Amino acid sequence: MQLSKTEILVLEQIANGNKSIKSLAKALKKSDKQIYVTTKRLQDKEIIERGNESKKTTCISLLLQMLAKTPNLAPVLSNSGIAIFTAMLKPVTIKNIMNETGFKKTVIYKKLEQAKKRSLIRKNMSTFEINDKLWSSLKEFLEELKKYEAKIDERIPASSIIYYKKNDEIIFSNKEELDATKTAFSAYKDYKIEILTITNYYYLPKKKLTKKDILKHSLYIVEKDMGIKNLIFISLFYAKFRNEFKIKHQILTNLDAVFDGKTIKGYPTYQEIKDRAAVYKIKIR
Repeated sequence: MQLSKTEILVLEQIANGNKSIKSLAKALKKSDKQIYVTTKRLQDKEIIERGNESKKTTCISLLLQMLAKTPNLAPVLSNSGIAIFTAMLKPVTIKNIMNETGFKKTVIYKKLEQAKKRSLIRKNMSTFEINDKLWSSLKEFLEELKKYEAKIDERIPASSIIYYKKNDEIIFSNKEELDATKTAFSAYKDYKIEILTITNYYYLPKKKLTKKDILKHSLYIVEKDMGIKNLIFISLFYAKFRNEFKIKHQILTNLDAVFDGKTIKGYPTYQEIKDRAAVYKIKIR
């Protein structure tokens, strides 16, 4: 979730029972047109409904409760704020935050400085996390938001399954043909590994993907769905181009062990992978 300062100020007013365009404009010293545009954006983001009533979701209810109780949160929560603080639900480094959100270091440091002034965060050596002793309501909201956003995103159809997302990219599956770049198992056919899946795997924004991109996206999917079938799929692509990859990941380490004939709980056997690889003339070793 990313909200502008004006959007949060409007939500703060709505949380306190101020919902008409004219009264919102008067309270925030904005024109009726500015408030109309802002409320329309909030409706498009599915945060409020017509009549400026809030959506009946847990995370939105918690956000409005917090805004009603705590004034002047707009500067710290606006723009990159909510995404950065969501990344801090557990102790993380600046690099962790950068990787999860896609924001630059300068943007993150600026937001952390704002948060420190209100004791929203605490630092331990090189890690940062939400100060839940003073801001339990903020942490509760962020936890519910993370659960909500793991299932829903305004960039994709509601029927999609999300496997990974940052501020600037998302990997998901959907049974429909969509205007997005096919990735992971759905992209293997471009490398002569034609496999049948019951759904399509996509990446946004649209762009040309490298083999490394496709493998990383496959790993995100397998992390959430470690069925034998998916592990066999990724093992084929990994085995075919293994010498080109320099990616460290436990799933790949385990597959290397299986390729050596070892038995790993929850993974397909060497023979299972070898038999499937033979169909595509892929050598395991």
